[in-house]
Amino acid sequence: MHKRPVAWVWGLVLFALGMAGGAAWDLALNHAIYAPNFYPAIWMECFGYYPLYLPALVWLWLSGTGAVRVMARLASLVGAAALFAVSVNNLQKRGIDNGVLHAAAVWIVLLALALWLARTLARSGPELSGRLRTAMGWAVVYMVLDNVCINVLKLVWNRARFDEMLATGNFDAFTSWFEPFGNGGSSFPSGHTAAACGIFALVLLCDVLPAWNRRRTAVWAVCWCYVAGMAVSRLMMGRHFLSDTLAAAFVMSLLLFGLRTSKAYQDSLHRFDHET
Repeated sequence: MHKRPVAWVWGLVLFALGMAGGAAWDLALNHAIYAPNFYPAIWMECFGYYPLYLPALVWLWLSGTGAVRVMARLASLVGAAALFAVSVNNLQKRGIDNGVLHAAAVWIVLLALALWLARTLARSGPELSGRLRTAMGWAVVYMVLDNVCINVLKLVWNRARFDEMLATGNFDAFTSWFEPFGNGGSSFPSGHTAAACGIFALVLLCDVLPAWNRRRTAVWAVCWCYVAGMAVSRLMMGRHFLSDTLAAAFVMSLLLFGLRTSKAYQDSLHRFDHET
């Protein structure tokens, strides 16, 4: 019971240190590690935001009955096609040849995972489907909160992006993270880093699946490594500063905490108590 508060304390300390470092070295750090042609960073830009939206596709696929189910599954397929198209477009913008093939490779893996999930659900019956649908439903709520909060903050901060200033050769528009109402831009906070926090849907699965709950520490570690990878990639691409990525991760952590401690969320979990 004592480990969780300690983890939060350490998280707050690291966040404060990171934001202090950002105030001092945001611009210098971007100059030092800017590498927009580094393929892993491009890959993260084009596909790394998927964890925020994939749960919605799963939730739609598992929802409803009869005609409603047909419509929900059609919406899921349309959403998958939209993600594919956006990724291909982003790959082309970054000068990646055969972007369709790159995106197809990612979606082949996702399709394999979807088929494995469908087979598992077919063998396990309605109980597992209900648990998964509950977790994915709350992940959809998390997705909505992300898009509202992050975009409102972008409008307020109006911070110029590094790569846009670099293209003009003039950094006079640069503002520190503690200066809202900037000179025009959407750098603060990082939308891609916030979207990468969609990977915390795995933590929601830990809340509803006893087998996953026993591996909660490992799940948290995987999630934070993924978010950190996205944060570094955004600096390398020149789209964000260190403080942009830290602020996004902090906001999404607060939203996750608020969601998981809400009465509505806890009530949704209690109905599984008799099954465990």
